Amino acid sequence: MKLYLIPLLTAFCFMAKAASFDPPQIPGWLQDGDVEVFDKDNLFNHINGASEFYFSYNFQKLWVTRYKKDEAEMTLEVYDHGDIVHAYGIYSMERPPEADVKDIGAQGYYEESILNFVAGRYYVKMNAYREPNAALGVLMSTARMVSERMADDPSLPEIVRAMPGDQLVPNSRQFVSNTFMGLEFLGSAYRAKYSNDDGELTLFVMERDSKSDIENLLLKYHEFAQTDVSVLSEGDYVIEDPFNGTIHLSWIGNYIIGFSGDDLKSLRERIAAEMERNLGV
Repeated sequence: MKLYLIPLLTAFCFMAKAASFDPPQIPGWLQDGDVEVFDKDNLFNHINGASEFYFSYNFQKLWVTRYKKDEAEMTLEVYDHGDIVHAYGIYSMERPPEADVKDIGAQGYYEESILNFVAGRYYVKMNAYREPNAALGVLMSTARMVSERMADDPSLPEIVRAMPGDQLVPNSRQFVSNTFMGLEFLGSAYRAKYSNDDGELTLFVMERDSKSDIENLLLKYHEFAQTDVSVLSEGDYVIEDPFNGTIHLSWIGNYIIGFSGDDLKSLRERIAAEMERNLGV
């Protein structure tokens, strides 16, 4: 396999519409071969068995760059998921509950030999082998370099930022791209867990393009739960879901703010009120 000597100056850019990718130049490391490119037609060659899951998060393209330094090896994977919501979504679903998250891009975490982060529409996964202190060394420095060039505004999605932080279960803020709570008609939703001494509940937020989309969703949910409803309008609903238990819902504009889990009324009402304020609805 060819090795290319890389000068110390860094170069990293995404061309218009992420059509091409120039890998970062890492001081002291050699790029090992050409950049590998994967799309929807051949992603299974790289992550066989997981490609369908990535497709459900709007996967567009993957660039894989490998590096060598003596006996050490490093791999940089840049996944394009088309938008910030889906990039954060796939990252949030793969992020370990115990991860010690850091301000890398919008958010990231590292372990002994891996570092993953999300920035804009990109989900970046890095690993290194036979490199001492890789996470805090070459992986972190490369991640900082890469993230600065990936997104003008490497922020978390708006709804994720709006989720209250008090009594939040760490690393529970996620975006589920489809079949929320195991029900296909519910589609996508953001979710986060909250707890106190009395139990735990899950906040979820659904955003749709129009009020009619919300109305149709609520109608299907009532039909599924075999609950009669004469008129649907903005306001509060309680649905006895045969699979997910008692579900509390509030329809506000193009949003549904809902809760599942333990019946923690005061916590539920406080989180709902703060969520509404943060969303400006």
